[in-house]
Amino acid sequence: MQWLNGATKENKGWELALSYYKAKENDLSYTVTLSGSQFKDKITELPEEVRTAYPGNAEKSIVGHSQLSIFGYRTDGIFKTQQEVDEHADQPGKGIGRIRYKDLNGDNKIDALDQDFLGTTLPKLEYSLKIDVEYKNFDCSIFGSGVAGKTGYDPYVYFNDFVRGRDNVGPGVFDAWTPQNMDSSIPALSLSDNNNETRVSDYYNINASYFKLRNVQLGYTFNKSFTDKIKLEKLRVYCMADNLFWISSKEFKGPDPERLDVNTIPIPSSISFGVNVTL
Repeated sequence: MQWLNGATKENKGWELALSYYKAKENDLSYTVTLSGSQFKDKITELPEEVRTAYPGNAEKSIVGHSQLSIFGYRTDGIFKTQQEVDEHADQPGKGIGRIRYKDLNGDNKIDALDQDFLGTTLPKLEYSLKIDVEYKNFDCSIFGSGVAGKTGYDPYVYFNDFVRGRDNVGPGVFDAWTPQNMDSSIPALSLSDNNNETRVSDYYNINASYFKLRNVQLGYTFNKSFTDKIKLEKLRVYCMADNLFWISSKEFKGPDPERLDVNTIPIPSSISFGVNVTL
């Protein structure tokens, strides 16, 4: 066995945080903090012996691209007529109502050499917003974060758009291609996959940007006159809600835009109550 160093990478990024504090006035004070960051990576050198461990093919190397690149086929809509099928490149399994793949190298056949770099799973921007407010004895804290400009390979597109034997199907199948619904972007229903439509392609790539309201907490601190009577230094009660809701693109089909792996359990929403006691 021979051990080799892997890729040489170039990493670049930035982080920025801005905060504004409003001193207490009329029993009200607040702090607003906004942060953002970006990270990019690029493989600059790759030993020939380990190239097969990275995305790419015999004609296209990952050198110059991100290690987190998505590599696959580019689609070109759905075949609507037999003439379109006949005029297209040699694509095993092609037919009316099936996905058409692009012949990128112009050799009149669809094969592994027609794959391309479809983007990276890294977002263009990661950001967060935190707001802390105090009014008299009440305090409130709100925190949310998200990503923008992210391309994600969404496996739930498959569960939504395709028939899978006896398994339940998603609502996308009701808009599948038929001779009466020729403008659909969802292929015709079929129990076989002669066209290999489960292959990695931009059909499964979606706008995976999202914003999550991750935490909201509301608290009340009792007056000193009350805590002295019960022999406590400080007493605060609060209600806290986690993972309240998120905003994602209409393209996203799954239960949690932060977790695109179907084997990962989505983060649940929760509400809790608590007491902070200082003796």
